[in-house]
Amino acid sequence: MSDMNIVFAVNDEYASKLGVTIVSILENNKDEKFNFFVLSSDFSDNSKQSIDKIKQKYQNWNIKYIVPDNTLFESLKLNIEYISVETYYRYVIANVLPEQSKALYLDADLVVNGSLTDLYNLNLKNRYCAGVKDLHIEKTGYKSQIGFSDTDLYINAGVLLLNLSAIRKDSMVEKLFDNTKKLADKILYQDQDIINITFKNKIKETDSVYNFAASNVKCEKNKRKSAVIIHYTGKRKPWNQACKNKMRKVWFKYNNIYQKIVGENFLINLLKKMFFRG
Repeated sequence: MSDMNIVFAVNDEYASKLGVTIVSILENNKDEKFNFFVLSSDFSDNSKQSIDKIKQKYQNWNIKYIVPDNTLFESLKLNIEYISVETYYRYVIANVLPEQSKALYLDADLVVNGSLTDLYNLNLKNRYCAGVKDLHIEKTGYKSQIGFSDTDLYINAGVLLLNLSAIRKDSMVEKLFDNTKKLADKILYQDQDIINITFKNKIKETDSVYNFAASNVKCEKNKRKSAVIIHYTGKRKPWNQACKNKMRKVWFKYNNIYQKIVGENFLINLLKKMFFRG
């Protein structure tokens, strides 16, 4: 199997969370090789050095940092308070990785708790991406507001297996931007809505184990133990004191590995940020 291309879009504040996600991938996929691509406009040298320390424990990966052109995103609307402009960077993955035919996009508020091989090897054929049905959206009836029927697939955009060749071939990057501007006042979930609308009928549905929302643990108990990707969606993240989610302990399992590698104390750093803001 060829190397897996994994893409992230983060700001520097999320650097340590990215480290945890990367560690979780490498810990559970020791026989695979990875090319990590980090899309960020402000990722600091200190953060890069911390990420590089992961090589002390795992050697089956390399990493490249890409600075997107932020002028492309200046006019795009943000309407969810805890989500930053980096959320739109996933639009341009096909363009910033022109030599790659496939990539797996991952949010950095998740951990990988199993093998990614079967997911990455999915045959997308002429589809633009693969993803997991968003159960939260299914419950709310929101789909009808954006012209979707009950049977139309609407996925969570935090885990996307992308067919970069098809996206480039059909000029879908431009269509993503066009639809974002046209529909800005008609949608709630910004880039996620636009990806679902623009790629409609060209998305392959994958099993929920590949994007298991920790908040769905009660309604999907049967998938909890088999979850390959655990995604901490919503405002309360496992590193927030207010988070009471039972699956936060899985995040801390990988966080502990990362902290040992980089020689940092997560709790001390968190307290410093809380009490010594200058």
